[in-house]
Amino acid sequence: MCEETLNEIDQYTIVCSPCESHRTLAPRTDAFLALIQHHIANDARSISDLAEILGISRRQLGRMLSGRRPLRLSELRTITDLLGIERARATFAIEIIGDWQAYNDPELGLVMQLMKPVVAKLIDRANFPIEPLTQKAEDRLSDWLVRTIITNEEQIRNRRDDFVNLPEL
Repeated sequence: MCEETLNEIDQYTIVCSPCESHRTLAPRTDAFLALIQHHIANDARSISDLAEILGISRRQLGRMLSGRRPLRLSELRTITDLLGIERARATFAIEIIGDWQAYNDPELGLVMQLMKPVVAKLIDRANFPIEPLTQKAEDRLSDWLVRTIITNEEQIRNRRDDFVNLPEL
């Protein structure tokens, strides 16, 4: 039986030393692996093609994807780049929402799209430190923002429907 000593390999993986068969994955690793496997399943390239592009053997890639071999941060970056996975969006889905499947939600895409301009405008326009929001203020602001986004979407849909239903000439 292996020792109960845990060694941190990187911020995503914990391996039980010295026996890899008693390996325990951090929850984030499982989630990233599931997201990567989902993208691979929808990718036109084979596992062999992906392994060749990554410069590793098909077996090494298979062991990484199955969780039998630690996934290093550099490998995570390389694989996500190869598969076109936006790391910030994936991290947000996994760390904040707690579900890798949220990565594909259009709502998350919209929020991610708004983050950069909102932060930039806060930095540009506020000439004082911004204080954290209270829970009540966060709820009120998020409700207002959601209503605004939904109202905008309804208006876009109505204009689209009106355009499609034009009378014939």
